[in-house]
Amino acid sequence: MRWEWIVVAYAGYFAIVAWTRGYSLALRGATVAALVSASVFALLPAPTGTWQIVARNWLPLVLLIAGYRLSGLFFVAPMRSVEERLLSFDRRVFDAVGWKPSGATRAPLVRGALELAYLLVYAMVPLGVVALYLAGASNELSRYWAVVLTACFASYAMLPWLQTRPPRVIEGLLPASDAPADRSTLRRLNLAILRTSSNQVNTLPSGHAAAALAVALMVLAAAPAAGLAFLALAVAIALATVAGRYHYTIDTFAGVAVALASWWWLG
Repeated sequence: MRWEWIVVAYAGYFAIVAWTRGYSLALRGATVAALVSASVFALLPAPTGTWQIVARNWLPLVLLIAGYRLSGLFFVAPMRSVEERLLSFDRRVFDAVGWKPSGATRAPLVRGALELAYLLVYAMVPLGVVALYLAGASNELSRYWAVVLTACFASYAMLPWLQTRPPRVIEGLLPASDAPADRSTLRRLNLAILRTSSNQVNTLPSGHAAAALAVALMVLAAAPAAGLAFLALAVAIALATVAGRYHYTIDTFAGVAVALASWWWLG
């Protein structure tokens, strides 16, 4: 499947949600405009010029960000009963493995490494494109974007139905009141990025976990050595989402599952 039609399906999905779930007229119009624009683009002939091809290979990165921002417009209010269930599952998992979020601060090196991994997720998607270019597998970029966009969009698409806040917010780990041991430079940087660039809500499945694993699996097929490094980073990112309380445990499990399903279907 061409990645362009995945964008069309995503825009169409949100247009249906906007028009059937009583969202504002402005949001309805915006989703229709996005659907029409995506459809027109998908129907255009394949580029032939070198720079046109390069531009098309990088365009999905912009569309991925736009798709994430679009999903945030559908957040209305947190579902507190769902949040409590997610936190309850977290507590059971943490008790089973003998781990406490506050106890993680006693291992600053590990905590710092996980915060770094979480930060690197923003670079991982474009680096995956670079890795395919360097491996001489630029012909696989269409399939790469199909898998990555499907994994991410499937995560974002659940926001109208599962509206929750990140666990760090509920547990009081706000930027202004983080525990002293959490005030590392990387932690502050991650929180600053989230304050200024994120939708300020939680995605279930985790888009971070889904994107990281989808990228790693696609790079692994074309460049095994680089793919192993990407895979190790994806595992660290998955752990970081929970350890840093950026996501609930179920979010991360679901993100991994979505990435695997996307790779199995399209990769």
